[in-house]
Amino acid sequence: MLLLGIPVERIRMLGDSWSDGGLWDDIAWLALCTWEAADDDERCLRWHHLVMAVGNFKRQGGRRLRPAHIASASALESASRGDQIHIPGGPMVACEDLTSWKELERSLHGAATATTTTLLSALWPERHHVLDWRVLAAVAGLDAIGGSNLGLVEPGSRRSILPTLDLYCQVRKLLIQLADDADLPVSTVERALYVISRGVRGKGMTWTEYGSALRLVRDRRETPEIDVTPDDEQEVPPSAP
Repeated sequence: MLLLGIPVERIRMLGDSWSDGGLWDDIAWLALCTWEAADDDERCLRWHHLVMAVGNFKRQGGRRLRPAHIASASALESASRGDQIHIPGGPMVACEDLTSWKELERSLHGAATATTTTLLSALWPERHHVLDWRVLAAVAGLDAIGGSNLGLVEPGSRRSILPTLDLYCQVRKLLIQLADDADLPVSTVERALYVISRGVRGKGMTWTEYGSALRLVRDRRETPEIDVTPDDEQEVPPSAP
């Protein structure tokens, strides 16, 4: 089975190779704490901690702060997650409502789509994923050479594309469908695309050229020897992709 032209086992291997040194585990734990808050005051405090952790995960410049970890993946337990959550001092955000996601983004002054989708992914990890420019570029490039017909870019163009919540809706629908078909977590698919994109320097390429270069990374027998710790997720490429 292929996902965007990539064998499922390759997606699984690359997704599993993704690593951030444990920061995401802390975010996931803080999100669970937010869901389980006993009252509004406690939720406000826990939401504050979650937003600050996500802000560090998606730093606009420089490298991340790396405090002592507060959780490990093995320590995480399921929380009761509703279909919507009232953000302290902000809007009611629903799992499947684009309008509420945009309201969330507006309420977090200075946040862009990568940060907003990270919060959504923390709150609903089975239904959301992170969309930074690397994941978006990987989807667009692979689609340009015959992936899923999303039509995010003109194949012969060199024009950059940056994440928006409207584009996120399109990409999310596709990745969830592909993940469900392959019986993989959507986060595994997202992270595999992220890892693949780090193996290609796309400046000056057309989207067709970029997609072809991604395929070369995909077709290597070994995992690319690249740093998969995502300290640069907020860096914006100077040109397509």
